[in-house]
Amino acid sequence: MRKLFLFFLSFFGTLFLLSVVFVILMSFNLPSPKALKDWKPPQATVVYDYKGRPFGDIAIQRRYYVQLKDIPPHVRYAFISAEDKNFYKHPGIDPIAIIRAIIKNIYTREIKQGASTITQQLARNLFLTPEKSLSRKIKEAILAIKIEREFPKDKILELYLNYIYLGQGAYGVEAASRVYFGKSVRELTVDEAAILASLPKAPTKYNPFRNPERIIERRNYVLSRMLEDGYITQEDFQEYSQKPIKLRHENRYYGMDYFLDYLKEYVVEKYGEAILAGGYAIYTTIDRDLQEHAKKVMERGILRVARANGIPALPADYYEAEKMYKDQKVEIKPGKVLIGKIKDISADEYLVEIGQEEFRAKKGELNFEKGDYVFVRFYREKGELKWEVLPDLQGALVALDARTGAIRAMVGGYSYMRSPFNRAVYSKRQPGSAIKPVIYLSALMKGYTQANIIDASPRSFYDPSTGKDWTPRNYEGIEYGPVSLRTALAKSINTATVNLLAEIGFDLPIEIGKSLGLDLKPYYSMALGSIEVTPLELTSAYQAFANLGLKCKPYFIVKIVSLDGGVLEENSPQCEQVLPPQETRVLVDMLRAVVLEGTGASASSIQRFVAGKTGTTNDYMDAWFVGFTPHIVAGVWVGFDLKRSMGKGMAGSRVALPVWIDFMSFAAYMYPKEDFPTPEGVVFVECPTYMAFVSGTEGVCGSGSQEGKEQKDELEGIVDPKFLQEQPEVKEVP
Repeated sequence: MRKLFLFFLSFFGTLFLLSVVFVILMSFNLPSPKALKDWKPPQATVVYDYKGRPFGDIAIQRRYYVQLKDIPPHVRYAFISAEDKNFYKHPGIDPIAIIRAIIKNIYTREIKQGASTITQQLARNLFLTPEKSLSRKIKEAILAIKIEREFPKDKILELYLNYIYLGQGAYGVEAASRVYFGKSVRELTVDEAAILASLPKAPTKYNPFRNPERIIERRNYVLSRMLEDGYITQEDFQEYSQKPIKLRHENRYYGMDYFLDYLKEYVVEKYGEAILAGGYAIYTTIDRDLQEHAKKVMERGILRVARANGIPALPADYYEAEKMYKDQKVEIKPGKVLIGKIKDISADEYLVEIGQEEFRAKKGELNFEKGDYVFVRFYREKGELKWEVLPDLQGALVALDARTGAIRAMVGGYSYMRSPFNRAVYSKRQPGSAIKPVIYLSALMKGYTQANIIDASPRSFYDPSTGKDWTPRNYEGIEYGPVSLRTALAKSINTATVNLLAEIGFDLPIEIGKSLGLDLKPYYSMALGSIEVTPLELTSAYQAFANLGLKCKPYFIVKIVSLDGGVLEENSPQCEQVLPPQETRVLVDMLRAVVLEGTGASASSIQRFVAGKTGTTNDYMDAWFVGFTPHIVAGVWVGFDLKRSMGKGMAGSRVALPVWIDFMSFAAYMYPKEDFPTPEGVVFVECPTYMAFVSGTEGVCGSGSQEGKEQKDELEGIVDPKFLQEQPEVKEVP
């Protein structure tokens, strides 16, 4: 027995000594906690709108550092009760908790309970990997003890509460408070603090947005621990455990925004990724209210068009689409359209999952990402079952300050969660008739007036781009004879516009297009929008019209300020007079006629001075409306990412204009009611309705010359009767 005792004594003594040596050797390779004295956690760069209101942030880690004194006691106690009740008593590791966890796990025969202290969690997050191994746990314990020797408890707790990940991209209690509740940690109630303290254990599992039932259960557990530890009373527990959870549900997609992505791409390319972790303040030109409104009207508009025309459309909300996917009855046969989930993406294919089945479909020009929900159409071809992924009906909206070019709103698609591809900036589409103002402005600059007559009879033209003759056609095949330029633009008469281009030539329209940032080509089809532009480019061109020829470069950053107050970048409007104000003012009057008398007539419901132009491309693939008041210009595009028809009759006035009206019904009333200014050298004459003329050209409507009389008589014979009436008075909306 003595020999056996000595054997075990020497064996375990040796094992103990080896363990001590192992721990000592391991500690030599560990980082020094002293580094924490100078540690500056990566902080989110905060983005503000043009009124100085927080709009969002761009970050590697979304974090806003707050000192412990600014974190309410009940928030601290909630985390201590949930994660480490003996925090202020142990030296970095908690032997009692370790023994309790071992007993619990042996009893349940699985890992049910951990024993990591707050200090251990901080050590793991700051210095170690998340691997589950004995060596990592030993390193974690050693580091925790070292940290406790180096820092007071309050500093350790402060570091922990600012570092811990709490889901939804939020690091630390301040970021999480803003995301989930839309307020600072200083304003949290006890039950809200308990919700945040529920999250370190499993941020995804207990995500309040996705799993409200689980988070209520977990919150009440934390509250019971706070009661047990003496931080709240029984009455407090009864009150807070019964309270419903009030979340800022619109923050589910906090930080997911087309404009923020656009901004992030710019600053990272210019300054590197360090700007995402430096706690900078970026003051932008965006209007928070207009941006939120633009998102809503785009979603409403796309759903309205899709449902009215039988186009499959999933909800903008990702989780609603997920529910529809799970709830659908899977019946795979020709003629069926089912919801699928993109499981994987290769260079030219999507792997789509529907129930237990998987299908490979051509990717083409679609812009879906892994995890997206999509519609899959099944059909039969040559006796075989075939399938295709259907594109989403999409849209884009850009709004600029008409006088400065500042970007006030930017929405690049129907839903960021459905597709983060920013069509407002990167999608090049044909503008259709929305390009026509360039042709009519060219005519005005060549001495034409809006009262001049142009023959709208169809003619054939040689098209060098195809090597064939080309004959333009009007909407619905309508034919016209002689019409005034005003009528031709208001009614968007294709034949009249191309005939006008034939009279004035290509040189001036191409020159004007260049000054507006539009690359026009010397083909007759350019009069009908055969070029390709982005919504931002086309809207920017119209900004010059709204500003009477003073074109301002679109900009979106006012200034970037560092934590120490240094200004990294500062911008102001950059404007240049690229068009003559007199002819441009006459063009604005003609674009007013589009709204008062032509294809954009429904926009007259906006009780402001509004001008604009519709645009529709061949086979109804693109629908546009770009319009403006003296203060704001907005452009709307609707179509598929693939160049395919939306269906017969899906013109700009029917598809894009309602979205524009919805947006401007809010945006236009943020500014005072004012008419467009009339520069010197422009007069208004009754001809037969009141029209703008460059001074000296109004004789076409005067009674002093035979030419004027003949022109007026001819107009009265051909102009739509509505044109003969004065412009209605613009009234305020009650």
